[in-house]
Parts: sequence; C-alpha cells; structure tokens
Amino acid sequence: MDACIHEFAEKGYEKASTNTIVKEAGISKGILFHYFQNKRGLFLYVVDYCILTIVEEYNKYPLTGTGDIFQRLSELSVIKLKLTHANPEISKIMMEALGNTPADIRSEIERRYSQLSSEYMPAFFEEIDYSKFRSGVNPSKAIEILMLFLEALGDKYMKNYLGKEQELLQNYNKLMEEYNEYMEILKYGMYS
Repeated sequence: MDACIHEFAEKGYEKASTNTIVKEAGISKGILFHYFQNKRGLFLYVVDYCILTIVEEYNKYPLTGTGDIFQRLSELSVIKLKLTHANPEISKIMMEALGNTPADIRSEIERRYSQLSSEYMPAFFEEIDYSKFRSGVNPSKAIEILMLFLEALGDKYMKNYLGKEQELLQNYNKLMEEYNEYMEILKYGMYS
C-alpha cells in the first residue's frame, strides 16, 4: 500500500506506473493484477484506503459540543488542515482524485464521497442551535448555503493548490484568515 500511495501521490493517476509499484512493493505484476485487475481498480482501492484513513484520523479529533454552526465549521476546517499536514501523500491523492482524473474515475470517486457524506454529515449537524438564526432566515436553507459555499471554496483551493500541496500548508494562516472573513460575512447575514 505504501508503494501505491507514494506512486499515485507523486505522479498522479495518469502517470503512475504499475511497474514502479510492483518493483517498490517487491511483488509480481501478475499478483497485483490478480487482485486489482487493472490500474483503475488499484487506484480506486487506494482512494478507498485513503478515505478510510482520513475518517479514522478525523475521529481522533472530536468536535466540541458547540451548537454554533459557524464555530463547528471552523473546527472542521482546522481539523482538515491538520489532517492534510499529517498525511501529505494521502492528501495529494485525494486532491488528484477529485481534480485531475479521467471523468469516469472522478464520477466514481464523487459517488463514494457522496456516500461517505450521507453517512457522516448528519452527526455533524446534531444539536445545532437554530435560535441564533435571524427571524426570517430558514435555518435549513442557510445551512445549505453554507455547505454550497464551502464546497465552492474547497474547489477553489483545490484548483489553486493542485500539485502545490506543500504551499497550501505554508499558507495556512492566510487561508484561515480568508476563511474567517467569509464566515463573518455569512454569519452577519444569517444570525441575529
């Protein structure tokens, strides 16, 4: 698995070589393809492994019991950056998987992300204090706007830092400052 992660992280899906993987892993190509059939199957397996690793790591950082959706989202963002810093090759693979793979593979990975989100996100929204929203603001619509915004912001960062993951980590304070500024604007429009 280490050889696969390293090769896909360094070269991306298209340029990764199964010859390099088998050489580094000390196995035969026949064994590799016996279990994974092709490079696509291997890559999807590696992505699944990376997702599970990130979920396990994420579970080590429990969120505080705050009912404030903005504080909870900020905590989640800090955890994501910590995980990116602690797992740089896995983070590179995840960015590659969502931003730079052939369409059929990307759609399969997006399906897996969606499935994971539907499993884990409901717990994230438990015990939110909806009384903080201004009168006339539908809390479910406000949260939907927040999630759409965060998805778009994530896409922006993925495009800007694809292949430059170390730079992403070096700009942590700048990114958090920008993130907090956006959140303050949204909070001003949503909270009383």
